[in-house]
Amino acid sequence: MSRKIRVLVVDDDTLLRKLIADQLARAEFDAVPAASGKEALEVLREADFDVVLLDIMMADLSGLDALREIRKFEDPPEVIMLTADTSLSTGVEAMRHGAYDYLTKPATLDEMEAVIRKADEKRRLVKQNASLRAVARPPNSGDEVLPIVHENSVMAALVTQAETAARTDSTILLTGESGTGKDVLARFIHSKSTRQSMPMITVNCGALPETLFESEFFGHERGAFTGASSLRRGLLEAADGSTFFLDEIGDMPLVMQVKLLHFLEQGRFRRVGSTRDQNADVRVIAATNRNLPEEVERHRFRADLFYRLNVVSLHVPPLRERPEDISQLIAYFLGVYRQRFNRPGLDLSGAARERLQAYGWPGNVRELRNCLERAAAISLSDMIEANQIPSMSSGNAGVAVSRTAHAAATAPQSAPVTLEELEREHILRVLNESAGNRERTAAILGISSRTLYRKLREYETQTQSAGLATDP
Repeated sequence: MSRKIRVLVVDDDTLLRKLIADQLARAEFDAVPAASGKEALEVLREADFDVVLLDIMMADLSGLDALREIRKFEDPPEVIMLTADTSLSTGVEAMRHGAYDYLTKPATLDEMEAVIRKADEKRRLVKQNASLRAVARPPNSGDEVLPIVHENSVMAALVTQAETAARTDSTILLTGESGTGKDVLARFIHSKSTRQSMPMITVNCGALPETLFESEFFGHERGAFTGASSLRRGLLEAADGSTFFLDEIGDMPLVMQVKLLHFLEQGRFRRVGSTRDQNADVRVIAATNRNLPEEVERHRFRADLFYRLNVVSLHVPPLRERPEDISQLIAYFLGVYRQRFNRPGLDLSGAARERLQAYGWPGNVRELRNCLERAAAISLSDMIEANQIPSMSSGNAGVAVSRTAHAAATAPQSAPVTLEELEREHILRVLNESAGNRERTAAILGISSRTLYRKLREYETQTQSAGLATDP
């Protein structure tokens, strides 16, 4: 959605006030006039502005007094003072009290436009920094752009459509089964857009409790509810100037669907406990594994929100419909795990590849990735054999499954184990097969002796046993 800089023009000279507001409006600013300092404060209590053009000499409340009051706001706009005094003292005094800059009357439109845009840029950076700190995530938390690995012609066409759609600010709806890579496609679209310099903000609508939705999305004012001891900026403000990815949009509560629709239509929202409208320039990408038209018919999803989201619709096909992509994905994930596990010779035997190629992958790309990671973690040699591929169940009628895979799928399954337990089991197995030699064990595992020693000490503590971390 397009964004206009909101400017409040405050001057008690009726002719000059109207002239400035009209000039700014013609220059694509959203300009609102105010006849006095008191009126300006009333307007600012009701709505959010980016910049205020404030005359210094006014009858009821001077510009400097109004400036002091404006700077007390929780989220104040940048203020540019207008003065007829050609000496530096008045302007310097105003900037000492928090004004961004000052202009001497009569200022040209070019002068005003240049200073307003710089002031707006400063305010947006301050807000974005504060918002991003509120939702900050550690490095390598999933923001990297992953390649869309494909050989299938339908996927190739989808990538082309996504790249074309990325050039606009239109809302995009991504559909497809769970695990097909809709989040990867969303990051790809963001990386190809004009907003790529800003981090994409992601929220999983299915993971947020309904009671926290509004506060997380829109933020809240200090004192809005018990425990709200300070102003909190929401995810929308963090996404200002960037892309807002709404994953699992079909799980969003109906009450929040109304408020999201209002934001998409107006580009404005209110923090919880506030009476002031806030603006955010965001590009929305939504994703779901649900059939939203069916959800609309069952009154579990609003029809008006569906139509508003479904401006550009991209469907990611399941992996079983693009079997030629499986070999490409296997090659990509093996490359990832060769580097992660420090095992450059890691590979699959021919039988293992056939088994993976013949399986139906009901969990799609995510299931394939997890399957390869587990096989790489438990294999003792660099060559992963078919019997080291985790058991898989088809769950898809009509999908070809090899006899080996079918036998594994029907075999009794042990209770699920955590990745930490799996790692421990693998390390101890290699240690046992290496006759307790820690140096050799570390070399096979691709880790340092120090790391192995630390892990063995942890296992001793957990099991109250001794001797694991000691050479025989």
